[in-house]
Amino acid sequence: FGEEDRGQMAPMVYNWPHKDVHVIVVTDGSRILGLGDLGANGMGIPIGKLSLYCAAGGIAPHRVLPVVLDVGTDNQELLTDPFYLGVQKKRLRGP
Repeated sequence: FGEEDRGQMAPMVYNWPHKDVHVIVVTDGSRILGLGDLGANGMGIPIGKLSLYCAAGGIAPHRVLPVVLDVGTDNQELLTDPFYLGVQKKRLRGP
């Protein structure tokens, strides 16, 4: 989900192939485990956490949903990387 998706979250969530989601893990890719600002590249974090919940917590894999809020990045290397898949703008901040 990104800034341009404002107001479209419900249709995007309903696009997920599984209807009975029990656990959602959300990240914005900032401050990842001492790795810093990974932006959209931080998607592995919610996937990893949900994998652990499934393996150790007994949650069925089809009942989880990983989410990245792609609100830009302050990582200068990512901002100039032509292969970076996330939003290549400075991180969106609140008031």
